[in-house]
Amino acid sequence: MVRFTDLSNLTDTAGIGGLLSLPNTAYPYFWIWILGGIWIIIFLSLYFKEKERIGRGNLISSMAVSCLAILMLSLIGTIVGFITLEIMIYILVFSALIIGIWFFVGRE
Repeated sequence: MVRFTDLSNLTDTAGIGGLLSLPNTAYPYFWIWILGGIWIIIFLSLYFKEKERIGRGNLISSMAVSCLAILMLSLIGTIVGFITLEIMIYILVFSALIIGIWFFVGRE
C-alpha cells in the first residue's frame, strides 16, 4: 500500500518552499512535468506567433528561447527549494543541448 504524505507533516518554519516541495515526496518528477508543460506552451506560442507574423516560423529559435525561460524558472525553484538538484541537472542538460544546437545551426 502506498502512503502519501499530507499537510500535517509541514512545520511552521517550512514556508512556501516546504509547501511547494510537498508533491516531490509522493512523485519525485512532479515539477519536471509542470515545467515541461510550461516549456511546450511558451515554445508553441512563440513559434505560431512568428509564423503568423512573418509567414514562417523558426522552430529551433523558439525552442531555445523557451529553454532560457525554463532555466530561469527552474533556477528560482532551486533557490526556493521545491525543485531538486537532480531535476535542475536534467533541465540544464536539455536546455544546454537545445541552445547549443541553436548556436551552431546556420543563420538565415
